[in-house]
Amino acid sequence: MKALSQLERIKKMNRLIKTEHTGSPKEFAAMLGVCESHLFNLIDDLKVMGAPIRYSRIRQTYFYAIDFEIRLQYSLYFVQQNQLKKIYGGDAYKGRCKVENFFTDVIDWHEGFADGFKNGFNKTN
Repeated sequence: MKALSQLERIKKMNRLIKTEHTGSPKEFAAMLGVCESHLFNLIDDLKVMGAPIRYSRIRQTYFYAIDFEIRLQYSLYFVQQNQLKKIYGGDAYKGRCKVENFFTDVIDWHEGFADGFKNGFNKTN
């Protein structure tokens, strides 16, 4: 669940930066539940990905230099082992399914499904 908490932290950062209610770096870090050095690393990571984040010493807040939006989408599925075998085709390793391959297959299927959805599921036979 660490990944979900990190995504939620990024959503919260985005909201606070967008509304310009971050406060000082120390206050912002406290709001996010991280130390200042971790906050600076998070901000640097977002900047590398293209986020135009700036800090105003006068207003004591981080802000976006231009209109900017971060959109995060994620979903979480709980699948039992017998469902894994059914979906993956029964391939098992030491009594366990090859989970790493399963998730790759599900992602590939999901991306194909999304493409089909966009294209109206046109069949060409």
